[in-house]
Amino acid sequence: MFKYEKVFNEVSFRYIVESQECELLKQLQELNIEINADILFLGVRNGTDASTIIALNEQQRISNFSYNLQGSPCEQVLNEGVCCFPKDTAKLFPDDKALFELMVDGYMGSSIKNENDVPIGILVALFIKQQPDLPKKVKLFDTFSKFICTYIQKCHLNYQTNSHLSLFKEVEMISATGAWEYHVETKKLFWSAEIYAIYQIPESCPISVDKAISFYAVHDQSRITEVFQNTLIHGISFKEDFEFVDNNGINKWVRVTGKPVIDANGQATGAYGAFEDVTTEKKLLLDEHERTQKLDNILNNINEAVFTINSAGIIQHVNQAGLDIFQYSANEILGQTVSKLMPEPYASQHHHYMNAYEKTGVAKIIGIGRQLPAKRKNGEIFQMELAITKSISFGDVQYIGVIRDISERILAQDTIYNIAFTDSLTQLKNNQWFEKECKNLMHIASIENKCIYVLMLNIDKMSQINLQFGFEKGDIALKKIAENLNIAIGSDYNIYKYNGDSFLILYKKLFSKTDDDKNNFNLITNILLDRQHYKLSIDDRDIEITASIGAATFEPSRQSYESMMHILEHAVRKAKNHAPFGLHHIFEEGVDEFDRFVQLHKILKNITDSDELSLAFQPQYTDQGKLNSFEALIRWHSPLYGWISPAEFIPLAEETDAIIKIGDWVLENVCLAIQELMHLGLKTSISVNISAKQIVELNFSEKLINLVNAMQVPAEMLVLELTETALIVDIALVKHAMNQLSHHGFRFAIDDFGTGYSSLAYLKELPISELKIDKYFIDDIDANNLKNQYVIVNAIIDMANALGVSSVAEGVETKEQYEYLKRKNCNLYQGYYFSKPVDMPTWRKMIRINE
Repeated sequence: MFKYEKVFNEVSFRYIVESQECELLKQLQELNIEINADILFLGVRNGTDASTIIALNEQQRISNFSYNLQGSPCEQVLNEGVCCFPKDTAKLFPDDKALFELMVDGYMGSSIKNENDVPIGILVALFIKQQPDLPKKVKLFDTFSKFICTYIQKCHLNYQTNSHLSLFKEVEMISATGAWEYHVETKKLFWSAEIYAIYQIPESCPISVDKAISFYAVHDQSRITEVFQNTLIHGISFKEDFEFVDNNGINKWVRVTGKPVIDANGQATGAYGAFEDVTTEKKLLLDEHERTQKLDNILNNINEAVFTINSAGIIQHVNQAGLDIFQYSANEILGQTVSKLMPEPYASQHHHYMNAYEKTGVAKIIGIGRQLPAKRKNGEIFQMELAITKSISFGDVQYIGVIRDISERILAQDTIYNIAFTDSLTQLKNNQWFEKECKNLMHIASIENKCIYVLMLNIDKMSQINLQFGFEKGDIALKKIAENLNIAIGSDYNIYKYNGDSFLILYKKLFSKTDDDKNNFNLITNILLDRQHYKLSIDDRDIEITASIGAATFEPSRQSYESMMHILEHAVRKAKNHAPFGLHHIFEEGVDEFDRFVQLHKILKNITDSDELSLAFQPQYTDQGKLNSFEALIRWHSPLYGWISPAEFIPLAEETDAIIKIGDWVLENVCLAIQELMHLGLKTSISVNISAKQIVELNFSEKLINLVNAMQVPAEMLVLELTETALIVDIALVKHAMNQLSHHGFRFAIDDFGTGYSSLAYLKELPISELKIDKYFIDDIDANNLKNQYVIVNAIIDMANALGVSSVAEGVETKEQYEYLKRKNCNLYQGYYFSKPVDMPTWRKMIRINE
């Protein structure tokens, strides 16, 4: 192995190419299919000469050869970069005898540079005949050479990183702690094998910072990003615990530490640290006192004590955790026998045990984790977990011991059990306990061919309650509701806490299809939806929270636990349509409805690749009845299900990334429609609904700007409609995207205004062009009471005027509504009074009439 260098040189370049010969040979052969060179080779500079490492003649591997660089086109390539000579190459370089011997007419070459932009190697294609079209292949050839550069650097870094991390391999195995390293210059992230094991992904899997962060719980992703950036930008070390989900879907806790690598100029060139699975510790220890310890190497990045002793039992090294656990200073313990840490009779027997092991090789503890007593400096005896590994360093035998103080764990077994299976807020059994008990019940029911009954109760609009009163008061409300429900359900049911604002209720009895238990089921739903359970007092203010229930009868012989949970969640979604206090019960026949739901979910993943989507247009008129603009609406006609309402499929798409694809499809097709308007000389704008997921997508602004530029569509002809819900998803991200797009000429409208909870302060700061009054408020305008003042409608119009934006009335269906809004100086109108949404052919006729 070559010496560690941050970038590759000629020696490491040759080593990597030879070690990766099979892959690079295949890549060269694939390149030659495109350029059809007679001779294609990858070479390396060697002073004034160059030698090939891999050479092809008409796709066949040939023996390597060397040649003089002076006076050759390769010399020019190494000095200047990519070069191309379509003809007369041998005449252009008369000093290069090899060109005449090979009768080379056409030549193309590109240098292979390391990250310091130093040419190390060369990629060359030789052609016996003239190649007039050779310049057209230069870009492909140059791109391939850059690929080789990147590939070599990647291999180089992999080799060096493996070498660099090998020093810590044994400690990692003992402590189950992985090491990581990040290079700012190359933007490469390196993991040791233990981190791959914690993530449960193969070591061959490519990694990046973004991919690594994606495994963290959503609410922790921004924090790990923040501390990582602080390390690279400000040189700040960190050590924090995060919730984490590995590649198999297993929830874990991980402890991540990081430190900067600072160069002579005080700049961070990288970072390194440790990655530890602390799931067991999180469940076992109520309070950790070792978190504030600053670590300066891998050994000090872990909380366990690590001791190194020689074959005579003398302590050679101990980390800070070991000093803390045993309460010694380093001067007091280094050079002493390890028996000093043992109580009797272990202390006096240790020497005999070591002698016996040296003679027989039979160990009772080496390689085996054991629980043993240990002794602190003050004489206190405590229980520890000890694992010892034998190591040979420079011919000397050493033993590495890892020790964990488990005295608190032993004292806290009952508490730990409750932490694992009890919800800390409500003190109800948690979803892990539910899964265990439900699966047991399902197993018995499957054997006896019986049914089970399960309910899922979800608090309506819990997020709004948290926003209004704060999370602390929201938790108090949940706790009180849990107490009320637990008392009310009686002895035939068990209640469990599920997720943040949901509960699961399990009927403990089994029953047959023919049993008449429906009355019993009606009774429990009536009890659970009794308003009295949800009447609470918060901050001396009486409030009434509401809930919705999804319930289902299951045959475990036909359904799995996972499908049961999906059906319950589907039932809750259906119940929400009838909220507050919505109820949806799925019996056996209701599974077909769920199958439709699942099928629609599946179809939606690739719906934009089909011809099933289409656009409709809702015309918008001025107060003079003149056509002014349009709102684009999406329609779906399925060969399997016929016309499917947007009210049904848009919420399904919102649950996955399908809404992003659908949104992109709509924007692209609306841009095509705008092109038609432009062709007719019309400046009519079209509004498009943008989902909350779209607006916070990282590359949404860039993607939309690229789209209108590519299609040569004026940005001001595209109005982006956002609901108030989209605004409050992440106001900082939304505001940034809106300002960025507004700068490029896009306009924004707030859709369904008045039905959400957006702050007026936000509205003032955002680049809004329109406020759309929701149909819900327009419907209030009564033809028999036109003298009434409709306060909300009036307020929205006045607010639009105050903000200097247009007001748009949605769902105008009567002349009386139109006349009232007109008197109040509403700017634009849409609804059945003027026109229903029209399909594309009708829309084309409409715009030609108004041309």
